[in-house]
Parts: sequence; C-alpha cells; structure tokens
Amino acid sequence: MEMTLLRKEIEITNAKIVMTRDELGYSEVLEDFSTAEFIYIVTYNISGNNPTLLDKLKEASEDTEIKVFTNIPSRFNSYFADWASSKARTQINTYLTRLNPDQFNEFFSSYFVFNNHAKIIMTNNIAYIGSSNFSSESANSIEAGVIIKDEQAILQLKDMVNNEVESQAESYYAYDILPLIFHARELEEIRTFLSENIWGLWDMHGVEQGQYYKGVNIILDTKIIAAFKNLTVDIESTLSELIQEIESKEEDQLICSENVVIEQILDLKNTISSYEIDQEVVDFLEFDESSYINKEMHENAILMTEDVLDEYVHDFTQRAFEIKDELATEAHAGFIEFESFLTSAIELLSARIEDLRSLINYRIDNTR
Repeated sequence: MEMTLLRKEIEITNAKIVMTRDELGYSEVLEDFSTAEFIYIVTYNISGNNPTLLDKLKEASEDTEIKVFTNIPSRFNSYFADWASSKARTQINTYLTRLNPDQFNEFFSSYFVFNNHAKIIMTNNIAYIGSSNFSSESANSIEAGVIIKDEQAILQLKDMVNNEVESQAESYYAYDILPLIFHARELEEIRTFLSENIWGLWDMHGVEQGQYYKGVNIILDTKIIAAFKNLTVDIESTLSELIQEIESKEEDQLICSENVVIEQILDLKNTISSYEIDQEVVDFLEFDESSYINKEMHENAILMTEDVLDEYVHDFTQRAFEIKDELATEAHAGFIEFESFLTSAIELLSARIEDLRSLINYRIDNTR
C-alpha cells in the first residue's frame, strides 16, 4: 500500500513558546472552555484515573462543538499473547467509558486515531500545540509547546484537524448522529415558532387562565412553509445516506438491532416525506391583506373620487380583515395538525438518535 505523505504548514503571527513543569502548558486554553464556540482536543492519551480535564469540558455551553481525538495506548493492530490482548481490552473499555458522549453536551464527539501522536488543545480563540497530552499526568514532566492567538491560523488548524485527523479516525458511535441532532433542533425551532404564533395565553389579574387560538391575529407567512420543506429535504437526504451506510456493511457484520434501525429509519423517512401541510393553512398564509387592498383599490380606482376615498379604503380594509378571519377559522384544525406532526416527528427523530447511540463502533475494540 502506497504511503501518502502528510505535510501541512501554517504561518503564525501571534504566538509564544511555553515550557512547563508541575503545571499544564495549555492552562490558558482550559480557561477559555466555558465561553468557547468550539473545543478541539488531539492527544496521544487521556488520564487513566484523573477525570479533572475531561470534567473541564462539561463547563462548555450546550451549543459548543467539542471534538476529542485520542490514541489508545496498549491497543495494537494485532496481539501475540493473551496478556497483551487482555491489557488492550481493559484500556479500550476505560477509554470508551471515559469518552462516552452521553456524559457531555449533545455536540460532543469522540474519535480514536490509532496512529496519532500529535498534541493539540484549542478553542476558537486560543490554541496549544506541543508535547503535553490532554492528561493530568503531563504536568509532572518537562513539556514545551506554542500558545497561538492568531485567529486565522486557528481556523486553518481546525480545518487541518477536520480534514487530516478525522479522516484517519474511528468515531465513538458506529454512525454519525450529529446531523440528526441538528435536524431535531431545527424541527423544534419551527415547532416553537409555530406554536408561539398560533396560540395565546389569556389571564385574569396576571394569572394564566388558559390558551386560545389567535385566529386572525396569527402573524405568519409562507416563509414557515419554505423553511419546513427545505428542512424535510435535508432530513430525507440525511436518512437516505444513513440507510445506505448501514446497508453497505457486510451481512455478517450487521447485528440484529441494526436491521431494526434500518426499518425504523425508513419508516421515519417515509413519514416525513409524505406529510403535506393542510391546504387551508397554506391559503391563510398566502393571503396578504395589503395586496388584497391594493388590488381592490386598483380595480375600483375610477369610482374612488376624493369625497368617497376614505369610505372605500375602510370597506376594503374591513373586507380584508373578514377574509383573513374566515381563512384563520378554516385553518384552525390544519394548524393543530401541523403542530402535532412536528411534535411527533421530533419524538421519532429523537428516538432514532437514541437507537443509534446504542451502536458503538465495533472497530474500536479489536481484541474480540
């Protein structure tokens, strides 16, 4: 097999060299975790017993993208003795436990790169490249590295990690669930926006008494239809690619639960692709009062002399209100159905995400 040489260069302007002992050289990066937009960790190993550094990742916000890439010491391509295989299995299980994404935010991903020896700890604001691993034990050694605050260089470094390191990596889960998580969030945003606009709360003396249908006072237009249709196309594409990826595995590699997941994902795809927003909802959203009034004024311009102009405008405005009110009444059931569908689709998508979370990448543990 022909080896592909990897050599990448980034020019840096704002950087400093640090040499440390009895402390971690990337402590400035750790301090930035709580406000970071993204956190990338590339390391040869993680701490075996001390959870302090991984716990720092839990200080990040719920929306922070976190990626951890690590080798697993003691894991080799093959084993020539039972004790070596047993040691590797113990180490692999430790890493799978410590880097289980369920312990972190929903945008956390862990990867295993079995030929990695690089050490990079970075956020969107600051990066460390040096000899220290993302391991508390690195504080015990003399270590050296570079602290970078060059924004452009950091973005280039991020791209380099995504393109070069991730391409060599095995993900924690058997399949990438992040696109589905994003889709579920986007569906929830549409559902929330819809709900906030079709329902109001009435109260008495500041105490909530119940919910009412806003009817003619609903402020929505066809943008919500476009957003929904565009999102469903993206979801269908993601689900199709996922089904194709699962089905591409050798038959003897497929486990029973994966066959079930394929069927459930296909059902979800069909459910989403077959849904049509009620036409009465579409009619309501497409009706524009201003356009209606302008049209009526144009068609009746010859009759609208100065002495009756205000009366005509009042009549057209009143008629536009009445039409919209009628359309809102006719769309009532359709809006409820649309909201119910979005709720159901989010629940189904979330269930499929949980199914996929149960499928750990079988290639990580090569000791079986």
